[in-house]
Amino acid sequence: MRILVVALLMFSFVSTPAVAVSKSHRGAAEELLNVSGMKDSMNKMIEQMVQLQLRQKPMMEPYRDIMLGFFRKYLGYENIRNDFIDIYTEEFSEKELREISAFYRTQTGRKTIEKMPILMNKGAQVGMGKVKTHINELREMIQEKAKKIAAESIKPAPEKK
Repeated sequence: MRILVVALLMFSFVSTPAVAVSKSHRGAAEELLNVSGMKDSMNKMIEQMVQLQLRQKPMMEPYRDIMLGFFRKYLGYENIRNDFIDIYTEEFSEKELREISAFYRTQTGRKTIEKMPILMNKGAQVGMGKVKTHINELREMIQEKAKKIAAESIKPAPEKK
């Protein structure tokens, strides 16, 4: 039954008709990806992702090349470019894409692109720090819920009349 439900859900997503997007709209999205340095950003993200994994699990260091190859294969720019074009054309009009590209061509826009990985990294560190500070609260909440679930599963079923 579960497999059938999953298959039906997947089919519903696949069979949803896509809105036709003009060549110029797709071109504007691709232009934005190029102007914003998406290819380089993806390469850097892959490197950072593997570095993070290796910091968390140093025993994986001998497999660095395999991990990099895997992520480059599936997350490399050439493999995801069309997916990103689809995403951008769904979220932005052609005019908006051209305006964003124009901004990224300015000095401030180029600085934004340059600083974005640093900002994202710092933001992630803030988030991880907040979670780390309060992780015991999460553990307590999970334990409390686990106790309630266990207690409910032990209760006798109500008698039928």
